[in-house]
Amino acid sequence: MKKLLVIIAALLPFLCGCNKNSEGDGTPLNVNVSVSPEMIYAGDAVSFEAVVSGGKKPYSYEWTIRGEVQAHKEASMVYTFQTNGSEIVLLKVSDAAGASAQKRKVVVINAAKIPETGELTLNWVGRMGGYNSQSSAAIAPDGSIYTTCRDNNLYKWSSSGESVWVKQIFKPTAKSTSVTYGTPSIDTDGTVFIGGGDGKSDTAGDGTLKAFNPDGSVKWSFSEWWASSGTPMPTCQGVIAAIDGDNIYYGHTGTNGIVASINKATGARNGFAAPAGGARSGIAISKAGTIHWYGGQFGLFGIDKSSLDGGGADKQNHKWRVFGDSGSAEYATTNALGQLACLTVGGTPCVAGIATDGKGTKVYVAKASSGEIVSTCYIDDSDAQDQGGVVVDKNGNLVAGLNYTLGQDNGGVIFIDPSDGKVVCRFRTQEKLSGSPAVDKAGNIHFGTESGFYYVVKPDGDNCQLLVKRNLAKMVVEDSRYAESFSKLYTAKIWCSVVIADDGRMYICFTDDDSRAFGGVACLSYAGCEGPAESEWPMMGHDCRHTGKQI
Repeated sequence: MKKLLVIIAALLPFLCGCNKNSEGDGTPLNVNVSVSPEMIYAGDAVSFEAVVSGGKKPYSYEWTIRGEVQAHKEASMVYTFQTNGSEIVLLKVSDAAGASAQKRKVVVINAAKIPETGELTLNWVGRMGGYNSQSSAAIAPDGSIYTTCRDNNLYKWSSSGESVWVKQIFKPTAKSTSVTYGTPSIDTDGTVFIGGGDGKSDTAGDGTLKAFNPDGSVKWSFSEWWASSGTPMPTCQGVIAAIDGDNIYYGHTGTNGIVASINKATGARNGFAAPAGGARSGIAISKAGTIHWYGGQFGLFGIDKSSLDGGGADKQNHKWRVFGDSGSAEYATTNALGQLACLTVGGTPCVAGIATDGKGTKVYVAKASSGEIVSTCYIDDSDAQDQGGVVVDKNGNLVAGLNYTLGQDNGGVIFIDPSDGKVVCRFRTQEKLSGSPAVDKAGNIHFGTESGFYYVVKPDGDNCQLLVKRNLAKMVVEDSRYAESFSKLYTAKIWCSVVIADDGRMYICFTDDDSRAFGGVACLSYAGCEGPAESEWPMMGHDCRHTGKQI
């Protein structure tokens, strides 16, 4: 009898129609959806997988995509979206007990990738010990190249790519971190100006502007930001020193951000202003004799150069400010770090830039002497601007580098008539451009993206023709000279601006986007590039030395 009961117990699940596949764990039916790949582009196959738990097996599946019930009834399916945008994928699952549950999944489809095309020559690549953020190369009159990155070093390279020397910019202390975000600027005698310091400590040594001689020795070091004791926590972030006849102009953010006029031979301060927000980009010197910088949410500033030069120990007040009034609809809502450009509009010296306010992202032009707005162009579909900058093409149009919004057909560059703010043409990349473009002598536009691609486009009326799109990391690792030293470079993220030297070579800094443990500088050539455009502001910082002065 005991043996018979054991046999009946063993057969009971089969006799009652229940088996392991139809039994649940007693928990309610729960449904989720996994999507692969994470980044979706129009025209690519997307895999959807049902992730189900609880209830009673077996399950049945119903997929609804773009409002249409799919004929496919399995736990996984593949679907191809043909256009960009946001779409809803709905999965309904029913179990053997009649219970059902569903999951709505919003997927973002980016516009189809632009195929690679065109030819670039990789002349050489130099490796840096930290990752690059905002810092572009600068080219000295003798052809030497200077770069920096967030390892707090200044690198000097020969024109053929050999490392000449590496010098520390900012001396860290026990309480401070050594970080450099800036870009070198170079005088006619080869003196290199570069700032460093991240403002994460209260030590007086944080935040320093240094002048290096071409042999790597320090000409002078400046840290007299506010008074003789220095300003607590100054941050030299993205600001480039502008160079004039006897002086240079530099600024920082921090507890008390300032902009200073400094004697370029001695490092002595001539005068200073203390604007709210300090300087986050620039500095630019206009033909009107005014100094300009962008102070993030505190707006765009202008001050007479003579006020800073002769200010002495007394704080000077800025001449004008726009976009900084929190009660205004045009109040800046982001601390953008994009570089400015100076140009002449209708015979009037002006300053231009790109920023985001309550209405959206705008490219603007203001009179250099008064701050009066000449034109404004809102780019409706662009995401909030955090970097990106403006330059001037050979036809006098502004060219702005744009942010990218997932799922939108935007990013890239836009051409704007500065006199009326109307869009002339546009090239969309579906990638983020974090630096300023550069314009070559033929009028072609060069730029790099955070996705790691180098572009060259040619404006043609109200259209743009793609001449080059190349994957920078692929170019480097497939070059036998660098296959070993850059073997772990997977994506060469470009956060900075292209620099075009007078001989037509292009220089672009990058960082490894996977580890962010190292960066590099690449020297490239393009058959159609013979040098920078003869425009008022063809690249970030005006020229390949980054003098920041409108000529």
